[in-house]
Amino acid sequence: MALPKHPETIVIKNKFYPRGLKEIDIWNYYQKVKKQILQETFNRNLMFSIMVDVNQTIIRRKSKEGYIRLSPSNYDNIITGRTVAIYPEMSAYENFGIIDIDIDPSDGFKWAKKATFDVYNFVMDKMPLVTTATIKFTGKTSFHIICHFRNKMKIDTIRFLLRKFLQESELSRVYTIEMKRRAGVPNLDLAPNKFRGNYIALNSLSILGLRCMEVPFSGLLSFDPRKAKI
Repeated sequence: MALPKHPETIVIKNKFYPRGLKEIDIWNYYQKVKKQILQETFNRNLMFSIMVDVNQTIIRRKSKEGYIRLSPSNYDNIITGRTVAIYPEMSAYENFGIIDIDIDPSDGFKWAKKATFDVYNFVMDKMPLVTTATIKFTGKTSFHIICHFRNKMKIDTIRFLLRKFLQESELSRVYTIEMKRRAGVPNLDLAPNKFRGNYIALNSLSILGLRCMEVPFSGLLSFDPRKAKI
């Protein structure tokens, strides 16, 4: 078990953690959710955000052995006190798709919740190909809606179908469905839905040190990001 060499070193400091998150805090958290992270990342290539200084990250996709993957045998050595966010890759075929509610932080978290509320209702009521959907707080400023399908499909087909349904809906009059958001308008981003597209893992921390966590629809509008602190 590779304990951090500098456990008291602060690597994240922000309004959620004014005293700072230390290497040992992050390492202890990832030990606590080891089973869930291994399940979420099973058989997938991964991308990590690693803190090199306070609030300063680098992205890592490969190790000396090739693409990064986690297993019970290497988890304790790969996950360090500076390994903050974990992003699995999409495969060529998946049985789920992601609608990323992309909000400018300056627009406010209330707007993110309203957009998520509207899109979730549409997905559940108007998209028959979706068997169920879950809402995932990304640990930053907004949410992902995970659309689950009965069978696996090509990831490009998933992106095409999601875009078609959204563009032909009333939502397209209120929100954009583009590659990048416009100022002041929430964007329903489908960019993660591509081969080797990355998305944040459930139970991962974000670069803010908040947990990526499922949020029940009934609790969406009252959700406070501080609930995601470790």
